[in-house]
Amino acid sequence: MKHTLLKPLLAALLSGGLSVALAAAPNPQVIHFGMATVGKGGVPYSVDNTSELAHQRHTIEEELKADNIQVEWHYFKGAGPAVNEALANQQLDFSMQGDLPAVIGKSGGLDTRLITADRLLNSTYLVVPVGSPAKTLEDLKGQRVSLFKGTNLHLAILRSLGHEGFSERDFRFVNMDTATASAALASKDIDGGWFGPEAFQLQNQGLGRIIYDSAAADDNLTRQTHVLVRGEFEREHPQVVQKVVNGLVRAAAWAAEPNNRESALALWANSGTSIEALREIHTGKSFLRNYSPRLDPFFIARYRATVSEAKALRLIRGDIDVDQWIEPKYVDTAIEQLGFQSLWPRYDAHNQPIAQ
Repeated sequence: MKHTLLKPLLAALLSGGLSVALAAAPNPQVIHFGMATVGKGGVPYSVDNTSELAHQRHTIEEELKADNIQVEWHYFKGAGPAVNEALANQQLDFSMQGDLPAVIGKSGGLDTRLITADRLLNSTYLVVPVGSPAKTLEDLKGQRVSLFKGTNLHLAILRSLGHEGFSERDFRFVNMDTATASAALASKDIDGGWFGPEAFQLQNQGLGRIIYDSAAADDNLTRQTHVLVRGEFEREHPQVVQKVVNGLVRAAAWAAEPNNRESALALWANSGTSIEALREIHTGKSFLRNYSPRLDPFFIARYRATVSEAKALRLIRGDIDVDQWIEPKYVDTAIEQLGFQSLWPRYDAHNQPIAQ
């Protein structure tokens, strides 16, 4: 009798009933969204990324409102490595994160999927204290220079050094987070430091002077950021993932409108970075390009390069199938459903627009 009853159940499972059951998992009451950054003094805002615009404009919350799903935002002073730890402990469902930390996490066994681009073509800046005679990398050889290991700044710095004919051994690198490095630069306890957009704030405050800009040297020296989802969450709640991506795409489309440029800068300024510094960061740069959510050939090529370079530098051991890791269906669906097909061109591996 038991065998007779089990046969229909087994047949249903084998025919896809199990998939239906998983897809029908009840919605979570809350989703946890991590940010691999934090504002000045620990304020829960960040600078220069689409996810922060989505946070302050509540575009994800609006998408999830009908489902009664709340969004909790978590900011990490420890940046990408701290986000990886939270993902490993299943404390986050989504996260905005940089390329190298995500690669390190994936190589170490984290079950994640990349679901949208967040900020493309990020530059990395070398800053020296005010009064320093240094004008080039050559001038800092053998001196104390800060970097934030394990973050997406780390690999970008090593790329820049190689591009200019140097190696890590040419400098006395000191591992410091952004706040510590900023203080050390101001007190002249270091001879130089590598920073992201904070470099302009230091310069505007009269605490430092930028002597190197990686993006100005070569597009291949830039950093990329993305939003990822924990794999188990995606498998159980694909409909929620789609709505989160819809909210992110709406935020990116809002930023792409030229009339909203100053408003976007004002939102990012809540992080403690002055709006004057933000204007300098974005001088001559396109919000349409920098905040495109598309997972296009350029994005894929940069992540393949990150995996390859991280292996060569022994920052990771295992390999990663980038094509399997990146899942473009959510952002492609959002762009189509929201009517933004013609807004963001696709770019090839060399950062050239692909003819439509």
